[in-house]
Amino acid sequence: MVFPLLKRRDRDNRRFRKRKTEHQLTLEVPLSKKEVVMRRQRMALQVLRWTVLGGAVVWAVVFAGGLWHRAFNASGDFAVGQFELVTNGVITVPQVAAATGLRPDQNITDLDLGEIRSKLMELPRVSKAEVERRLPNHLSIRLDERRPAAWLACVPQGLRPFDGRGLLLDREGVAFPCGIVLEEYSSLPVIYCADVSGVIPGRQVPAEAVRTALDLAQRMRRKNWSPPMGLEQIHILNEFTLVAQMDTDALFTFLPSDLDRQMARLDAILQKTGAAGRRVASVNLQLHKNVPVTFRDSAPSPSAVAAPAAPGSVSP
Repeated sequence: MVFPLLKRRDRDNRRFRKRKTEHQLTLEVPLSKKEVVMRRQRMALQVLRWTVLGGAVVWAVVFAGGLWHRAFNASGDFAVGQFELVTNGVITVPQVAAATGLRPDQNITDLDLGEIRSKLMELPRVSKAEVERRLPNHLSIRLDERRPAAWLACVPQGLRPFDGRGLLLDREGVAFPCGIVLEEYSSLPVIYCADVSGVIPGRQVPAEAVRTALDLAQRMRRKNWSPPMGLEQIHILNEFTLVAQMDTDALFTFLPSDLDRQMARLDAILQKTGAAGRRVASVNLQLHKNVPVTFRDSAPSPSAVAAPAAPGSVSP
């Protein structure tokens, strides 16, 4: 009863001082000692009220945190355990765990899915990663791995094809380590270059000549040649010369530019010589006219210029 009475008296005093009448007091009357005491008591009451309210809020937060910890964090029902991995390549569960730091005892509610995805995208083989969490304890990871289109080799620097320590290129020219040599990799063409020091796994190769050679390799592998043949190697001799070696040991020399025109001319030459029963040994497509062609079943004419041989290639 004391606090309401003090509060009511203080309110009446304030109303009296702020009343609006026709005749206002000309002097400011100082607060009496009783009014000062009442105001201090009111302020102390407000401080006490807010202190009690703040303490209740803090206790509620702490209590809720304890309930959350007991219900989720400390519960084995929400442990990650063995997560689900779906991939179109060769990356394994231990490799994902090593890259992301996932452990079976981790609580699934504590995982930062964005951070896990970022760590997966740092793997050179990964082109796309999706991470999904479904309570109570299901973690699903889906990976799209880069599909190899060719080997990248550099014999002087010890980078060799058909080796687990070698480099593969996808269709966009992104390099990534081989790791495991699958049987399907044995039929991929090999691009030989003189320097791979600027190549960074997981990124597109900076050398334009390598990207052009990769484009040429994909064009030649899509073509149905007559007579039938397959591409084995492309050697980058310099910035103006690409030499394609087929499984028939034929050598075709290209300029890095205007590949469509050169491919069409090569197709016409092979069809014409095939119809005549001749086996082509080399074709130099760098010239616009009088394209030099050599054959295996006869000695080359003095005017014929054979395609330059690439290091490590098989000469006709």
